[in-house]
Amino acid sequence: MGISIGAAPASIGTGANYQFTATVTGTTNQTVAWTASAGTIDSSTGLFIAPTTVPSPASVTITATAAADASAKKNTTITVQATDPLGTVSSSSQLGSCAGSVSGGTCYQLALSCPGVADFSAYLKVNNPAGAPVGTVLLGVGTGGSGLYDDPTAGGYDHGSDVVMSLVNNDYNTVQVSFGAPFDNGTTPRGWLTGPGGVRRLACRYATVADWVYNHPKIINPGVPVTVTNSAPMCATGNSGGSAAVAYAAFEYGLDSELAMIEPTSGPVMSRIDQGCSSTCSAIGNICPGSNNVPNMCYLAADAKIIDEAYQSNGASTPTPCTDALNGTSGANTAAQLLSDSILYGGSSQNIHMPNTVLMQLLGDDDTSNAVPQATTWEGQVTPSPSSPVPHFACLAGVQHDIPSFATGATQIANDIVANCH
Repeated sequence: MGISIGAAPASIGTGANYQFTATVTGTTNQTVAWTASAGTIDSSTGLFIAPTTVPSPASVTITATAAADASAKKNTTITVQATDPLGTVSSSSQLGSCAGSVSGGTCYQLALSCPGVADFSAYLKVNNPAGAPVGTVLLGVGTGGSGLYDDPTAGGYDHGSDVVMSLVNNDYNTVQVSFGAPFDNGTTPRGWLTGPGGVRRLACRYATVADWVYNHPKIINPGVPVTVTNSAPMCATGNSGGSAAVAYAAFEYGLDSELAMIEPTSGPVMSRIDQGCSSTCSAIGNICPGSNNVPNMCYLAADAKIIDEAYQSNGASTPTPCTDALNGTSGANTAAQLLSDSILYGGSSQNIHMPNTVLMQLLGDDDTSNAVPQATTWEGQVTPSPSSPVPHFACLAGVQHDIPSFATGATQIANDIVANCH
């Protein structure tokens, strides 16, 4: 009798999870019992959740023991590190044309590979200032980032072009990041959230793009001196689901060392996925004073479907962990897995420390989605950085969820970045 354990990533970030599988030979009984030398693992399902701090030793031993014969065992190891492992960009190519409303851009396609998820393509639209750049700014749209920030016909915003032009006129390179539209003929509408793998692991795609932009300044702006080795200062903003991608990159994927400033707008919406996917809605008070915001953390049914898709193969409709949890029919491990996949994977005790990154946040007074309480929960657990004694948190009157689609929202985003991206 023998046991084989399915392939798994070599490393995993603190608090992250991985579903181990095993095959038993020599018997029809495929039941195994799982144990782990650190962290937790469900003895029957093999769902491993790494400890929230790096253990000593960092290499964790996972053991599968056959139920039919306790002497039949198999070990494998996985290394727990402080941040989630980044992926790689295997190739980049310039496209023949660019979409969007801002002219003069150069577009690229990147081929991405991330641990434990399917390979994927990302697209960049780059606009450069006339003179020497003072920095580089990443801009991303909502849900899974399938769209261009300056193109309201392709997942972007009515005043997204105003943000881009204001930044370019203030001598910033702008890099709009798309994980689909309008470049792929609608074949990947889920964007970076195209599963399976789960939200947190899929966020590797955005983080890998951001890291690549930082380390390829000559591609982003051919006019910079040959001695320039990175795109610093580099900053990022994203709305709704795009705000979550930025937060995952800065914290889970360790890019606070590369991101001088971030401005999540209408989010991060995935601060506590476990509370968003819950039949018992947690509530927080005093969000935007005098606003129309709702305090409940629970996702709406349409939001839950988006989370579900991060756990589904492309084109599949199952599993539905978030919808099940929202309806009170979740499995035994669902809450633990969804907490692990949250930006605040340590729960209410999580301390978000980003000493190198200035945090700004914008919310709309008329945003009635769960984005506002999710964002407030994140902001309340961020340790102030030395360059920003108190994280900036602003609510905009008369503004709804798609903040860059409002003139006042677009102006505020551009002004915040110009004032703090340095």
